[in-house]
Amino acid sequence: MRGVVLGLMLASPVAAMDYAAGVPGAEVGRLVRAAMAAAGEDVPEFADPMRAFPPCTTVPEVRPRQGSWATAEVACAAPVWSRAVRTGAAAPTRMAPGGDEGERMVVTLARSVARGAMLTAEDLTLAPAGARSPEGIFTDPAQVIGRRTKAAIGEGRPVLLRQLEPVWMVAKGNPVVLVARAGGLAVSAPAEALEDGGMGDVIRVLNLSSQREVKVVVTGQNSVMAQTNMR
Repeated sequence: MRGVVLGLMLASPVAAMDYAAGVPGAEVGRLVRAAMAAAGEDVPEFADPMRAFPPCTTVPEVRPRQGSWATAEVACAAPVWSRAVRTGAAAPTRMAPGGDEGERMVVTLARSVARGAMLTAEDLTLAPAGARSPEGIFTDPAQVIGRRTKAAIGEGRPVLLRQLEPVWMVAKGNPVVLVARAGGLAVSAPAEALEDGGMGDVIRVLNLSSQREVKVVVTGQNSVMAQTNMR
């Protein structure tokens, strides 16, 4: 599907707008909605970008990214720039060549990101998995949004689990509840995590009541259990 050039299809008041100071987030949202409506697409409810897009001497062009309005691409011809806007529209089903079933769509980078970046909806899009289906692939952007990257990832590359920082149930330096069981009784005490840990990991914590360092098993969010046979 070709991009929709809003300067040609919208009324003259839009074309007369001055974007020399940037394109406000509310205006970006309005342009995307207008482009989707002009293309005959259902326009879902989505939030306008929080920050203004860069200045543009023309009316930005809006088009679906990789044929899907799930992410709209807003582009300026002068100066040249491009940004992605996540709309939440349903992604189309892509048919695999010669197949009877729709090709699986996977979470892909809409733009390159650096190491340590926190992924946002604007960074992501959905694209066909293709012939290769690496382990740890994602099919829902919600599984990725808010997570940080362990390495730089290029535009158009699928997001893989191994490329993301782990989701810790316990973070180093955070307070945790230390539970100890003995003889059918459970006693809890405040503690401080000395290491990061996921569910089931063995980590060290500092018992704040006794000021002793102990090994524990992570049992939940900021919750650990002492094991009497650990040293």
